[in-house]
Amino acid sequence: MSSDQSPESLAAHWVGRMVAVQPHRPELARFAGKRGRVIAINRNGRALVQFDGTNIGWYDIAPEYLELDDDAPPAP
Repeated sequence: MSSDQSPESLAAHWVGRMVAVQPHRPELARFAGKRGRVIAINRNGRALVQFDGTNIGWYDIAPEYLELDDDAPPAP
């Protein structure tokens, strides 16, 4: 799924899905090993992701750096 698609088509694919971040980008390494849920797609075509755990922030991440993780059980 490429980020040159419309925000609406990206939202149809990503919103509500569990994801993991590809940590090969230095700015995303802090999310390595964490799961999150895509809350929304903004007008710039980037995913707003809320990660499992105590941090309730939403992070703006390009969809090309996300991997679907729907099969993993939810975090406790």
